[in-house]
Amino acid sequence: MTWFRFWLLLHIFAAIAAFGPIYALGLIASYARKDPKNAHVVTEIGHAIETKIVIPAAVVMPFLGVALIWSGHFPLWKNTWLVIAIILYAIAFALSVLVQRTNTVKMLHAIERMPAPTPGAATDGPPPQIAALGKRLAMGGALLTMLITAIIVLMVWRPGCVGICGG
Repeated sequence: MTWFRFWLLLHIFAAIAAFGPIYALGLIASYARKDPKNAHVVTEIGHAIETKIVIPAAVVMPFLGVALIWSGHFPLWKNTWLVIAIILYAIAFALSVLVQRTNTVKMLHAIERMPAPTPGAATDGPPPQIAALGKRLAMGGALLTMLITAIIVLMVWRPGCVGICGG
């Protein structure tokens, strides 16, 4: 096995760990929208996935990417697809860590401060603060999903690749 293939394998494993859950978080969140009594546990699960799997794996990704560039002899500035993917990755990482994680923590605190519903009482939906945070998290999640999908397409397709292009 070459060093390139070794780093590529680790890069792919880290990508699956970091980005696979992103595609499921919207589905998980839908359970809180369907039944507000699930909101706390759903938000806790999303936060745990984000902080214990997605972000740690996403931190490792750039280091594995540098190892791939080095071992694959990629002339970085001649591979526009790679530069674009790196820029998109930086945007996605910043959005995930600075915005999504922050909004998830705010959502957790807001849900924890919410009074328990009285049995048999009709609900008019979540309080405005929670509804607004839910919309922000949904929009951020959709944007992250689009960014990650674009990065995956670029990393697999490698249009105009210079260096080891066949893997």
